Amino acid sequence: MTFNAEFLWDGLAPEEGQVSFAWKGDPDAAAEHMQRVADVIIYSDPDIVHLVEVENLDALTLFRDSFLAGRGYEPYLVKGKDTYTGQDVGLLTRIDPVSVSRDERQGVSGSERKGVSKHLIARFEAEPDLRFSLIGLHFVAFPTREDRRLERQAQADAIVGMAIEESDAGYEVIIVGDFNDYDGSEDGKDHIDSEPISDVLLNIRAMRPGDPDDDLINAASLLDKSQRYTAHYDKNNNGRVDSPQELTSIDHVLVGPGLAGRIETVDIPHRHDPMTGPDHYPVVVWFRLSDAAPSAPDGVRIVELLPDPPGDDRQHETATLRNFGAAAVDLTGWRLRDLSGGTWSLDPIGTLAPGAHATVVRLGQRMSLNNDGDTVELIDASGAVVQRVSYGRVGEGEAVEFGP
Repeated sequence: MTFNAEFLWDGLAPEEGQVSFAWKGDPDAAAEHMQRVADVIIYSDPDIVHLVEVENLDALTLFRDSFLAGRGYEPYLVKGKDTYTGQDVGLLTRIDPVSVSRDERQGVSGSERKGVSKHLIARFEAEPDLRFSLIGLHFVAFPTREDRRLERQAQADAIVGMAIEESDAGYEVIIVGDFNDYDGSEDGKDHIDSEPISDVLLNIRAMRPGDPDDDLINAASLLDKSQRYTAHYDKNNNGRVDSPQELTSIDHVLVGPGLAGRIETVDIPHRHDPMTGPDHYPVVVWFRLSDAAPSAPDGVRIVELLPDPPGDDRQHETATLRNFGAAAVDLTGWRLRDLSGGTWSLDPIGTLAPGAHATVVRLGQRMSLNNDGDTVELIDASGAVVQRVSYGRVGEGEAVEFGP
């Protein structure tokens, strides 16, 4: 996950930076904001969280201890050089990094030379033969201002240099964060076709010019275009979200070719109100990091979905589950959930015996199995994600099966 947490401050003196906001210097208000950020993280339950606009390591550690305790995260932050806002980028991760560092190089664009004041480079070894570097960043703001174009392009040039060095060192590359810029490529455009005035995304995604084999993909390209927006800007200052023009994509997850084939699911969950904060939405990408054969399932699993049944989809869509375990499971309180947050209750199934199948029918429930592809999660009574399955476009009457 990459997520701009909108000034993740602890409210405790001394406060960093010169920017004012409602919870600066107010520990109670800062805690309320931290809780809202934590709710977003808990919903998706990622193993690695890249957070943008973090005050310092103390604030990040307090956030972990107070709102994400027991979830297995370790905090990392390398102090940057943005003294005006006081912001940095940080990591919460369940996977121990080999190293977390900064690179003070400057990039060049025209007459502009500039480094990346807010960034980190975290190296991971998921398996002996799978190493990846996560480069987390936060570029200078205002994507449509000409006076920021060269600065941001220079920062992009610096990041490209870092990424090429990581690749040459044998690490697959993932570049994430708040780019404060649009992806103008056909596969990366947001829901309103925002056009960049810069070459930031173009240059980073290309990596080495003239070598298409190292190009990065924008993970959002795997989402339906209608879902591609990550940030709200209240342009007319009227205190509400005027959709669609005030919602754009400036946060991105760019993935190198060695990892692109391991992407299983992409999500930009639009569950919270950006007017109450944070003013960004996260980008979440699930990777399959192991080539080992999956173990035999245990417990209840989704084995079939029927997204486009004959007749009224709102009534006749179905999901079939099987209990692969040795004990009966009471499905009271269990549910299915899609990327938009819509759900189906599994209460009508009751108890599912070992080895038994059961089919639940939509019957007007909110979750829709989209005919052009979707992701569905199986949620147990405690709220834990038991299983996550995805499928592509289907035809009428075509059942999607998920094997053991």
